[in-house]
Amino acid sequence: MAKKYDKADRPDMSPEEMYELATNVFLKTVEDKELAQKLQKSNLILRFVYHDEERWGPDVKPELTIDCSKDPIEITTGPCDIKPMITMTMEAFTAHLFWMKELNLMAAITRGQIKAKGPIPKAMRLLPLLKPLYANYRVVLKDMGRDDLLSFPPQ
Repeated sequence: MAKKYDKADRPDMSPEEMYELATNVFLKTVEDKELAQKLQKSNLILRFVYHDEERWGPDVKPELTIDCSKDPIEITTGPCDIKPMITMTMEAFTAHLFWMKELNLMAAITRGQIKAKGPIPKAMRLLPLLKPLYANYRVVLKDMGRDDLLSFPPQ
């Protein structure tokens, strides 16, 4: 049975904090050279677009582009000219639930919580590589002093 979360109770996070969090999770993750090599083998260029109209307004949509075709892998925050192979658009709240392992990616795509464009089967092959990112997400939240996000959603 799917858990229900009251979105209104979610902790606030600014786009700037979101960029800091994502960049630090990424940098911590690619410290693992073996994992970085596996990501590079994919040659994928992924873009994540986040929104939170209620808190950021309709025009603020932070973007993260992860270019696995580069050595070292590069992350670009904000709009850029890099052409992604796969773009995933979602509410920041949805992304948080995903990284807290409270949301199944395929189910979220099917339900329209995540809009995905591009060769999604290629992205699905990366799912087994995400395990360190889940842990790193929590470590970086702790380092940022964001216990409010670590404890949301309540268990």
